[in-house]
Amino acid sequence: MKVRVIALAGMRGFDVCAALEVFGGDRRDRGVPLNDVAAVSPSPEPELEGGLRIRALPLEEADGADLLLIPGFADPLGAVHADVAESGVAGSDVVRADVGRAITLVLRLHGAGTRIASLCTGAFLLAATGLLDGADATTHWRFCDELQRRHKRVRVDPKVLYTHDAARRLWTSAGVAAGIDACLAILAQECGSAAAAAVARSMVLPAVRQGGQAQFIPPLRGETEGRASEGEELRAAILRDLAAPWTAQTMADCAHASPRTLHRRFLAETGMPPIRWLISRRVAAAQELLETTALGVEQIASRVGFGGAVSMRKHFVASVGVPPIEYRRAFQRDGAASHRRRALPTSPPSAPQ
Repeated sequence: MKVRVIALAGMRGFDVCAALEVFGGDRRDRGVPLNDVAAVSPSPEPELEGGLRIRALPLEEADGADLLLIPGFADPLGAVHADVAESGVAGSDVVRADVGRAITLVLRLHGAGTRIASLCTGAFLLAATGLLDGADATTHWRFCDELQRRHKRVRVDPKVLYTHDAARRLWTSAGVAAGIDACLAILAQECGSAAAAAVARSMVLPAVRQGGQAQFIPPLRGETEGRASEGEELRAAILRDLAAPWTAQTMADCAHASPRTLHRRFLAETGMPPIRWLISRRVAAAQELLETTALGVEQIASRVGFGGAVSMRKHFVASVGVPPIEYRRAFQRDGAASHRRRALPTSPPSAPQ
């Protein structure tokens, strides 16, 4: 996969380096495909936030990229927004020439089929292209109100870690560490969940977090610092026994709470109702088994709690966008078989009910 990371003056070094770290490096010994990864910039050595300089290829080297990442700015308002448009992009209020060139690049590559992802406040640059109009998007929670104020056609969600619009081939992420979550989620989609898990382990990170999880979770009343919440303990118990016949009521009973309280708690801590979260975890477990074992679909369905292949196929297609058999053909490892992503349908998956 050809991956390019835009590097402009004033961008956050963490975002730029995190993107290069997730997609770069040679991890073929751990089942991760080798990607063609590089930073691109109008300048050969752009100065990032804090004086950090990075060597970059010319913007033209992004042509033909499968994925283009837009890191965040330390000062997105000063970098991206003003009252004049030197970029030549209709409707843009971009003032800096390098940002204008980056916007032109984003539009050109997106038109050619490249997937675009903004990290943190990189959403301001992506929104300035107009590509996010009518789409869900997020950014660092401190800047969500400002992003919405400046781009009223964008549906800004301040609660989630990242968003994905499959039909538009667009990703956006919340701030700082959420950018790594988004990168790992992209890697999981392109190379399989086992590859993303291997990269997470190499970076000493937890498994890929779901995009609907809340950016910032205030402590629930009665919780103490350093102690797992009751919601975390319940979710851990469910993950230990996904095959159990969990319902909203049995979850509530396990948590010693009412179904309504449990629903509120799950929304606050995961961004999803209990049953939707359960289905997402069962689908993720099914993905791993499809990639790493020769178990039949019926066996996998039983092992992860779907009960049967028909139910699993319904939820799998709704979440992933393709049937389990097609997913296995694309991502299963068998001997010398690679995780290279083969052509998969790009229709947007609907949220599980």
